[in-house]
Amino acid sequence: MIENYFDYVNRIQTLIQHRACFPPADEEFKTSPNLVQKCREDGSICPFYGDTVVFQLPKSMKQYLSSIQKSLYQEHGKFLSEILTEESLHITLHDLSASTRKSEITPKIESHDNVIKSFLLSLKDKGTISLVAKGMVSMVASSIVMLFEPVDEQVHNTIQQMYESVDEICPLPYPLTLHCTLAYYKPGTYPPEEWSSLYKSISQWNSQNSDGIRFALDSNMIDYQFFCSMKKYESIVG
Repeated sequence: MIENYFDYVNRIQTLIQHRACFPPADEEFKTSPNLVQKCREDGSICPFYGDTVVFQLPKSMKQYLSSIQKSLYQEHGKFLSEILTEESLHITLHDLSASTRKSEITPKIESHDNVIKSFLLSLKDKGTISLVAKGMVSMVASSIVMLFEPVDEQVHNTIQQMYESVDEICPLPYPLTLHCTLAYYKPGTYPPEEWSSLYKSISQWNSQNSDGIRFALDSNMIDYQFFCSMKKYESIVG
């Protein structure tokens, strides 16, 4: 799904400004029914298999995002599932496949692997990918993510071309949304008096950092990875 730079920026800003995708203040917050595929009711991460194309992050960027993540857990850990390790943090370019059953996903990964090996190098050597961390939102009532925007139209076009190359293998029904998952919710239903403090913390951070935090990625850090849970990713192709 193709989207120009200005439409992308407007969409990201709308997500952040529209209550960061949280429900109205007087409503319950119900996590997605699909969340139990990734996290158990006690918050532990469960087996979940698939493959994805991601940007690996420089250490300084992981440390920065990890510090935000830890603040969320210190203040609101009772709503959140098992913490994701700093090492596992990444920016998703394009998801490919996912399932609770490894046997179901293995043939798909094998078919993707053969194709991606043939063009992964063409996604690299595109210079510096400069992004801006614009704010946190609640993504599909499953997780808290940091959203990113390219710094300009040229960078956006480069990333969009990368996305479209992968999308030809496994088309997605939604556009590119550069994000890093900081935490998954603990599955459940939470009344307003419980989840409102989490929303306020995220809204406050977004307001205080509305200009965004700029980061530089190396395009060679794009990677094709397999995951066996949301906390364990492994590179498939170098």
